Amino acid sequence: MTTTRSSQSHHSQPLPIILVLLAAAASTRLILQAAATAEQDEKQPITLPGCPDRCGDTLIPFPFGTKPGCFREGFQVTCNDSFTPHRAFLAYAGVNQHIAEIYYKVGWHHPVWRTDHGNTALELIDISVADGEARAYGLVSSLCNAANLSGDYVAKCQNLALGERGPFLLSVTRNLLVGVGWRVEPKIMSYLWSAYRNSTYEFSLACLSDLMGMPKLLQLATNGSCSSRGCCQAALPEAAPLTDFGTWFSIEDNPMWQTNPCTYAMVVESDWYRFSTPDLYGVEVLPRRYPRGIPFVLDFSIRNGACPGKGQKPPPDYACVSGNSYCANATGGAAHGYVCRHRRVQAPKTES
Repeated sequence: MTTTRSSQSHHSQPLPIILVLLAAAASTRLILQAAATAEQDEKQPITLPGCPDRCGDTLIPFPFGTKPGCFREGFQVTCNDSFTPHRAFLAYAGVNQHIAEIYYKVGWHHPVWRTDHGNTALELIDISVADGEARAYGLVSSLCNAANLSGDYVAKCQNLALGERGPFLLSVTRNLLVGVGWRVEPKIMSYLWSAYRNSTYEFSLACLSDLMGMPKLLQLATNGSCSSRGCCQAALPEAAPLTDFGTWFSIEDNPMWQTNPCTYAMVVESDWYRFSTPDLYGVEVLPRRYPRGIPFVLDFSIRNGACPGKGQKPPPDYACVSGNSYCANATGGAAHGYVCRHRRVQAPKTES
């Protein structure tokens, strides 16, 4: 009896091993199919035929493009080959940013002097047609005591224009207003709702960080925390699509000007900036650390159009011409017109 059971056990042992091998083979086949699908997906064209699909490290998918005939109106990109690797910049007229440099004295009702530096194009970081978003570099605004004087200040304030009739809006869901400093009340100022640039119609958003001018309270500032002690932040209101705005400051006397001479303001991609207490010390710390700027997110859409209805023929200027894209109504900040979503290639079904 014992010999018989041993013989049966001996003949039944290979079955679990065979099942394991079959499962491993099926898993390997799925991995190979997924890799093939990803490779096929990457090979799908993202531009019109004959158009460059890259500028340096930045992919340039249609409706963006760098050459005539390769882009829709408003989506032209300049590829600057003076950099290594090359850098991509939005070339649409009216899309730019500049720094307004202003000299203040506390208690004066008007600036002592002001200089507006020339407009510069927005440098692109990357583009997601699937999300209708583009990331770009934005400048950091600063307010610093001037020439070691306690009551004199130099403000360098970012002003950004996206073009009132263009395809771009500041994303209100993917960006934050952030202020850094011993006492900082950064502001976004915009005249979007006004046909006349009059302060009566201006839109303003602010946050407040305040250490009350007391050096001992600097210890309340905590790395990674942006809760009004050395750093503050404010969400952008969804009811206010922004195409033309600047980041500015409230001006007050700085009793800690010798150790903490500067404060900063920026519109930045949510969760990108992590506050660090050394940012409170020194002159122009953040602009020097990020000379190209800090990332922020733009929404974009084809504003002067709509997705064709079922069975309807697309219009002659239809943007979703790639076989790898489909039309979807715009959402978020750019909730006018449509965007071209990326269609992923489906992996082949496996036999069960």
